[in-house]
Parts: sequence; structure tokens; C-alpha cells
Amino acid sequence: MYSLRVETLLVDQLSLFRFMNSIANNFLADMGGPIPTVELTEFGDFTCGQCRRSRSLLTSVLNAFDGRVRYTYRHFPNDRCEASKMAALAAEAARRQDQFWPMYQALFTLPNITRTTLSVLAISLGLQYHQFLTDLDDDDLHHRIEADRGEGHQLGVLTTPTLFVGGQRFYGKMTLSRLAP
Repeated sequence: MYSLRVETLLVDQLSLFRFMNSIANNFLADMGGPIPTVELTEFGDFTCGQCRRSRSLLTSVLNAFDGRVRYTYRHFPNDRCEASKMAALAAEAARRQDQFWPMYQALFTLPNITRTTLSVLAISLGLQYHQFLTDLDDDDLHHRIEADRGEGHQLGVLTTPTLFVGGQRFYGKMTLSRLAP
């Protein structure tokens, strides 16, 4: 019985590893060197207080290990919060204009996320305003965000931020030394 549980656990971990590798290889919202030492994937929410507080730590990790960490952001918006869903849509709409990362950074600093504040932000980032507004209502972007949420659920994500380091879920307090490759 014990060996069966271990074998099942190993198969599950192998499946998780393969799944995380496919996420990293197929997802466009990532930054880092072409051959990183480690993959760091975050399932996050732009309106989550803990996600906002963790930005400086994640920035420190990426700066300290420049080019050796590939960071990938996955959407995991709060279903009960309209601002959370709108922020994820705004990031994806900005991606269509090659401005995902500037929008990503700005969204974590907005105290209040509404369609109006997102419109002002889009203009300040130099996005094509009418295209941005059209994209906010595009079903394809809604599906992309839901796909991220679904993948998060498959991996056992329940809260944000949830990090995976090298395909393994990260547990505990986030510190620079614990996140170092």
C-alpha cells in the first residue's frame, strides 16, 4: 500500500512538472534570460494586497539574479471582485499592444481600478485608446484569463499570490534568500 502511494505521488509530481514546463513554454507574459537557471511562476491578482506588497521582493529577486530567473505571471483574479477581473483584462488588452509589462507594473500601484482609471492609464502608457477599450470587452481575453484560473485550480491554487519555483509550489514566507535560485 505504501509503495502505491509513493508511486502515485511521483507520477503526480512528474505530471505537475510537465504541466508547469508547458505553461512556461507557452505563456507570453514572462521575462528573463533565454536559458534561465530557474522558472518562477506567479498566480496573482492585481487588486490583492499581498500581491501588491510582494512586488518589491519579486523585483529584488529578478534584479539580483538578472537573466537567471524566468518570471511568468498568470492571472488568478478574484471572481467576486469586478475590479480584479477588469485589471486582468486591462493587462491582456495592453499585451495586444506590446505593453503588458508597463501595464502590469502600473496596475499594482493603482489605488482604485475602474474602467475610467484604466482608460486614463492606457492613455498615459501611450496605448491606442479605442483599441484598448474594444479589447477590454473581447471574449478571447476573458477566455485567456479563465484559462489561467483553470490551470491555477488544476495546480491547487486557492489564494494569491501563489508561486511555483522550478515547477514546485512554494510554501511559506517569501524572502529573497528563500526565493534565490
